[in-house]
Amino acid sequence: MVVFFHAILGADPDLVGRVLYRNFSGITGARDWMSKIGLTLLNGETAVALFFIMSGAVLFESLMRDRSPTPSLIRNFFIRRFFRIYPVLFVCLIACWLVFNAAGTPRTADNLLLNLSLLEYPVNGATWTLGVEAWGAVLLALGFLAFKRFKEAGLVVVALIFACLYLPPLMGYLVQFRMFIYCFALGALIPTPLGRAVISRIPTWSWPILLIGTIFARHTIQETIAVFLVGLIYYRKAGALGDFLARPTSVFLGTISYSLYLWNVLFLEIINLQLHRVSGLPHPLVTGLISGLVITAFAVPVACLSVKYIELPFIGVGRLLTSRKKESLTTFSTQQSGA
Repeated sequence: MVVFFHAILGADPDLVGRVLYRNFSGITGARDWMSKIGLTLLNGETAVALFFIMSGAVLFESLMRDRSPTPSLIRNFFIRRFFRIYPVLFVCLIACWLVFNAAGTPRTADNLLLNLSLLEYPVNGATWTLGVEAWGAVLLALGFLAFKRFKEAGLVVVALIFACLYLPPLMGYLVQFRMFIYCFALGALIPTPLGRAVISRIPTWSWPILLIGTIFARHTIQETIAVFLVGLIYYRKAGALGDFLARPTSVFLGTISYSLYLWNVLFLEIINLQLHRVSGLPHPLVTGLISGLVITAFAVPVACLSVKYIELPFIGVGRLLTSRKKESLTTFSTQQSGA
């Protein structure tokens, strides 16, 4: 969804103001109607909201499963997150910076450093979600500490405290993260006993309704609907949708999804640079779908290599570092007991 969403907008950037953020009632002309339908069905913002809900669920579950002492549990959580996210981000940003400068869309060294720090995103614009993910990890870690003592109520209170970022004195801070606090908090509730109890009462046959609602309810109650849809998938109650997501092709795309998300931007910018030099292009929806297929064709092999040679080795490093800490803690505890 993200790849094709950006490809369609890249074919005609004016669609952002003219179509993307207008209601269907405000769209005029068949050309813009087609674009509006395409941007709704392949909406990258919807995909990002789903991603943060899923991220909240699986990361909170990982915290719930970990039986380490609390200080080491939280430390290990952040170590694993760093090695999961940052190495491939670092390599991708360096590659984008070099290629974009060679292709005639230069970025400065300061641009690169800002993007590497996740303070701004001038090299690879899609990496703004990783800044959100970093703050989301903080929310989840603090929410888990509260959950251990006060159960679901503690998690809700922590989420409400983070929601204070919406107050006027704080409006200029963490702008992107503020928009997705709700997603992380709702996602974190999915693996809890409360989440299990709620999702167990949602019938399997409702997944098509929830899917349609997730797609079309943007800027209203989209996140609320989406969390029920993700909950059905999480507890394997999503029927045909769950079967589709369990197919080898879906699992493959899931496996490479992080690298694909990062690396597609390199090919997106190069293709858009060429498109803007061509006059008389077909409808932006058609152009976007074609360029999206081309981007995917280039990005998928690169993503596979990225997973094999960057993601998996560094995930292993993160696990090795945290497992050593666990082993040393266990040895220390044994020695203390013996003493």
